[in-house]
Formats: sequence, C-alpha cells, structure tokens
Amino acid sequence: MLGTLFDTIFTTPILNTLVTLYKVTGNLGISIILLTLLIKVLLIPVMSPVMKNMKKQRDLKPELDAIKKKYPDKKKQAEMQMELFKKHNINPATGCGTQILMIMVLIALYNVIRKFSLASDMASINAHLYFEWLKLDINHALNIKFLYLDLTKPDPYYIIAVLSGILQFIASKMMLPSIKEGEKLAEKTPDTTDDMAYMMQQQSAYMMPLMNVVIGITLPAGTMLYLVVSTIFTIVQNYFIYGLGELKPYVKKIKSVINTTNE
Repeated sequence: MLGTLFDTIFTTPILNTLVTLYKVTGNLGISIILLTLLIKVLLIPVMSPVMKNMKKQRDLKPELDAIKKKYPDKKKQAEMQMELFKKHNINPATGCGTQILMIMVLIALYNVIRKFSLASDMASINAHLYFEWLKLDINHALNIKFLYLDLTKPDPYYIIAVLSGILQFIASKMMLPSIKEGEKLAEKTPDTTDDMAYMMQQQSAYMMPLMNVVIGITLPAGTMLYLVVSTIFTIVQNYFIYGLGELKPYVKKIKSVINTTNE
C-alpha cells in the first residue's frame, strides 16, 4: 500500500519526466542533469524560506547563548528561546518536512535508475509511462553512458563519490559561521554545552561528506550524478543566503597563493 502510494507520488512522475528529457536529449546523463536542475528550481519556493530561517537562527546565536547564561533552568531556557523565535518569526521545525521531501526524491530517483538498469526490455519501462507518445521502441537500447560512466552502475574509479564528498564539505562549511565567530560564540558562556554544540557542528561538516563518499561508492553513478549537480546548485544558493561562511579562511589562502604566484 505505502509502496504503491510512494510510486504514485514520487517514482512514476520522476520516471515520466526523465523519459521525456531522455527523448529530447538522447542521453541519460544529460537528462539526469536537467531533471536535477528542474527539481531544484521547483523546490526554490520551498527551500528558500527554510534556508533563510536557518540563517536567522545562526544570526541569533549570541542572543540564544545569553538566554542559556541568564536562565540555567532548561524549561525556562526553552520558553525564552521560543519567545525569541516568535519575535523574529522563526519556526524551529521549519525544514524537517523539506529534508524528508529531498530524501524521498533521492529514493525515487534511485528507484528510477534501478528500473533502467534492470530493464531487460522497454516494456517494463513503458508500463509506467503516462502517455503513448512517451513510450520507447521495444527494441530501443538505452544510452546509459555519460563521459566514462555507466550510469546504472557504481563509478569504478570512485571519482564521482569523492567529488560528491568535496562538494558536500563546501556546502556544509558555507552554512557555518566563520571559525573565529564560532569560537567567540562558544566562549561567551561558561556552559560547556555551547562548546559541545559548536564542536558537533564542526564534526558534522566533516562526517556528512565522508558518508557521501562511503555511500556513493555503492550507488549507481546516475544517482551520484544527481547528488553532485544538486549539491552544486545548493552551493550557489548558500552563497547568496549565507555567504562564504567558514570557507572564508580557505578562500583567503587560495587568493594569497595566487597573488604570490603572480608576483
């Protein structure tokens, strides 16, 4: 029941969209890139408020730390934090639904790529298409090659998995305040939970990219191509909303090296 509902809402529409793009481009890799951009553009009205909400919470960190210092009682802390959030029109729960939606889309895309990889004939794909004109010729051989990749199989050289991890690292760092700002915020209160929260944010910025690489080694290259393009789009979004964040020191070092080389 749930599987059928999931396919109806996510998998089948994505499959139909991907086949439409494939019929236009004739290449599965280009079709996945276009599908990714289409999904990300459609989700802008949903994602932008979430990202702006997260930025507001990050900017309120000094006030949240002041509340922790002033009110040792956890219940009172929670009440004052909620008042502060209401004052700035922040909903702490915003983003949970969006993250679940993104995971659902990723699972659906994995299912679609799997359908392509397991299809012994076009009939198994055609059975899920909405329109007659979308259906592929029964003897059609899918163009599943993109650069050196077979999009239905994991990357044998792990390049796309590593690239995904690097891009995720960049995106994560952009969402964090600069290192000096983060350290100052943690030092403002004697409560070690502030330092712990800061350290957890730092660890997450490294753990998530590492997980991307480990999981990406086993996923079809088509799914990883979606993740790479999706993360690049997110990095652009992060720049306009968060700026460079904790990437600032890295960018300064790169500029310094370039200037030294040019001299």
